[in-house]
Amino acid sequence: MEGYGIGQSTQYTTWSTNVVAPQAMTMTHVPPPYEDYTGRALFALFCCCWPLGLWALLKASEAKKSYQMGDSETARSQADQARQLTNTSIVVGGLSFALTFIFITMYYVIILSSSSD
Repeated sequence: MEGYGIGQSTQYTTWSTNVVAPQAMTMTHVPPPYEDYTGRALFALFCCCWPLGLWALLKASEAKKSYQMGDSETARSQADQARQLTNTSIVVGGLSFALTFIFITMYYVIILSSSSD
């Protein structure tokens, strides 16, 4: 312990002279996610025309997967198809409900009018 003062150590710290310069960053523009119409497709599936609603749900799922994989053009195209299918399903379902209501009303009117005679 000769020659060393209190608190001094025999180990020396060496500093590395290998300094790495930061690399240039590239910025890519990522478009905001498109609406995939999953909620509307579920509504169409359960409340309107279920075959078209199921097809719309599949297209909405494909749109979401395409966006997550970075293919924004395919995602937009599939989201548009899902929107068109949900709109068609809602219209077809609404018309079928209306025609069913008219048919049942006419049926009961005919039965009630024939039983009162």
